[in-house]
Amino acid sequence: MAKSPSTTLTTIRAPATYSTAEREFGLLLKQRLDELLRGKRNRLELLRKYPNDAGRLGVIATPEACAVDRLRLHTLEQLTLDVLRFLQADAQGGPIAQILDADGGLSEVQTFPTRYPHIVIERVDRFGEGLEPISITWCLYRLQDQRVEPRFNRLLGAANLLFEFVRLVN
Repeated sequence: MAKSPSTTLTTIRAPATYSTAEREFGLLLKQRLDELLRGKRNRLELLRKYPNDAGRLGVIATPEACAVDRLRLHTLEQLTLDVLRFLQADAQGGPIAQILDADGGLSEVQTFPTRYPHIVIERVDRFGEGLEPISITWCLYRLQDQRVEPRFNRLLGAANLLFEFVRLVN
């Protein structure tokens, strides 16, 4: 498997060997991540793996114009895992919550912190009858509504400035 193009910040590297469709996917992935970080999106289902089916992978929704048949699974997985590595904080995940599905399956949900306090990674393992998961999904969630929060923070900042001004005048 080819090494990820985003391995380190300062090393010299050769360009990644992406197809046109993979370049488009990479740009779309970056755009969706930027939307999440800027508060224009509150959820991003990033990756779904099927441990018993190596030829199957779930990734972010792509536009109809994207040539899906020209996307290599290992490249898609690598690009998506790079996003998880970029966000992940060096911390353990939270407690594992078990949920019984309507179809008799079991899901285990675990939340992981990221470098951004308002975004978490949620991992969901779905089990059938066996001990191995049927699928593992990683999803990014925003914990605060970025559209409301900045206005409130600006009001608090203005109030603090006013209090400082009054304190200096007295």
